[in-house]
Amino acid sequence: MFQPASLKGDSPTPIDERLRRKYLVIYSIVIIFSFIPSILFEYTYLVIFWREGLYLFFFLLSPLNIIVLIYLLQFSAIVISVLILTLINLIFLPKEGIFKRDIKDKNYVYWNMRNIIKKWPLFISASNPLPWFKNRFTLRFFGVMIGKKGIHDNCWISSEFVSIGKNVIIGMNSTLLSFGIEQDKFILKKITLEDDVLIGAKCVLLPGTHIKRNTKLSAHSYTKVNDVLKQDSIYIGHPVKIKETK
Repeated sequence: MFQPASLKGDSPTPIDERLRRKYLVIYSIVIIFSFIPSILFEYTYLVIFWREGLYLFFFLLSPLNIIVLIYLLQFSAIVISVLILTLINLIFLPKEGIFKRDIKDKNYVYWNMRNIIKKWPLFISASNPLPWFKNRFTLRFFGVMIGKKGIHDNCWISSEFVSIGKNVIIGMNSTLLSFGIEQDKFILKKITLEDDVLIGAKCVLLPGTHIKRNTKLSAHSYTKVNDVLKQDSIYIGHPVKIKETK
């Protein structure tokens, strides 16, 4: 029976425990370098305002200073991660398929490596007071295609091999998994949601799912690997079955 990989926390970037320590250096580099712009900004702020005659401005502008620091840290983390990912992808380009869940399999190993690189920016973006920052902004930097006029701020979206069309609504606590574990196999396949798709709350979409235009998926439903849901239809169940065609 298909089982998703570890879903620790709110970050769509699970890591195989056998590789976590191995990539700790990469994770540390992303964190350290992402703090540099914030440190430089704070140093400049102190130099300008922490002086006689400007102390009042220093304290009045402190709330704005904190907000800038938060967003600067998040944006810096994204940029650093994207730069490192670009270099990694030049060495080994991500691809879809069914691979061995083995630390000797390059596809599985590099998938874990990409996840460790993305984990920090996704973690701090998830703590942003603006919920759209992660699903509509950060994920786009990692190659996730997200169309306009959609609502998908309170769902769980994998950080690669996902394409979401325009005017798509994804219900609260629904999960889009472009990866998964099936016994000794590792599955990595693209999830595609065409325009005007509606996903109910607490649904699970497994790797390779393709939902065609103007189709609805009822709440608490889940798809199978490589499921194709027909256009202008309503699906329900676990696993999903067609309920009616419009």
